[in-house]
Amino acid sequence: MGEIRKTMVRIGGRDYMMRGFESEEYIHKVAIFVDKKMAEISKCQPNLSTSMIMVLTAINLADEVIKLKAQTETLEQQVSEMNSVISKTAAPTLVDSRKMRNGK
Repeated sequence: MGEIRKTMVRIGGRDYMMRGFESEEYIHKVAIFVDKKMAEISKCQPNLSTSMIMVLTAINLADEVIKLKAQTETLEQQVSEMNSVISKTAAPTLVDSRKMRNGK
């Protein structure tokens, strides 16, 4: 593993010291993403406490992750099925073309 990096980020108007193996740029990118999600919720629900905004942000982000994982699994299954079809249809074609070249 690489070196642990410390990076100060601002989320929801508060500063947080983050530590991780990712680049400082990546950590800031994640923090900005979370901050924007919190701002969206705060704009729609201005009377919510900061802790409620954080919880709703976490729930919304978890929802997105779960849906994206399901989409990824579906796409991986479709790719697997396509590869299976391709390998079943391509193999006889290759054999047939070899036979034609060899005159059999």
